[in-house]
Amino acid sequence: MVSIMIRNKIKYLFYGVFTLLLGGVANHYTTYKVELLGHYSKVGAHRVNSIEKLASAVKYFEIIELDLMYDNQEGYLDVNHPPVLSIKLKLENYISVIDSDQKPFLWLDIKNLTEENSENVLNRLLKVFKMNNYPLDKVLVESLDSNALSVFVKSGFKTSYYLPYGLCKMSNKELRKSIICIKEILRTQPNIAISSDIQDYEILAENFPSVTKYTWTMGSVFRNHFIQTQKALRDPNVAIVLVTYKAPSGNR
Repeated sequence: MVSIMIRNKIKYLFYGVFTLLLGGVANHYTTYKVELLGHYSKVGAHRVNSIEKLASAVKYFEIIELDLMYDNQEGYLDVNHPPVLSIKLKLENYISVIDSDQKPFLWLDIKNLTEENSENVLNRLLKVFKMNNYPLDKVLVESLDSNALSVFVKSGFKTSYYLPYGLCKMSNKELRKSIICIKEILRTQPNIAISSDIQDYEILAENFPSVTKYTWTMGSVFRNHFIQTQKALRDPNVAIVLVTYKAPSGNR
């Protein structure tokens, strides 16, 4: 009788471990992650830089992030994230494949946006979105140059200042200096948001609790920065959390 009970316990333990492993594998390959359930209205697909990946991502996400480079010579916005080789995909061609009844929120990470070229970029964006009847309040313009954002705010875009990289890795002195600079930028430009890697979330929540925030996490949420991601998802002042999305094709 005892041996039967032991065998049954071993059998149930085996089934339990097998079920957990099977669930873990399934969760790794599925688009809808268990750790993100209940928050998908603010979860977006990160780095959707091809038409193939876009066509797949819009089936699962209402928020799409893409990278852009402004071509100063030819005056168009190239969907690309250097140092990846450009495939000369123009923003207007990218937008044109989005069905009129979808209109996902678009997060535009414009890598080379500056105060000097901001007017040219603005005019190009206005032309592209007007051509596709795309609402500007569903478009976020992000830049490392905070001074470049003011013209986009005036035109009706949402905007975000891409913060200096690695706040969480700075020394206390460097961090204090960066926080002071960011606060000064927000004082002079109160209508812009801030964006940074999920690793910096706790710093942002502590120093800028009421400021609108945009953030992203790379790789597996379950294995990487799970606690920070959960806190960000529950924070009403975090508008979007981007996650890695591996499409069947077009990942670049």
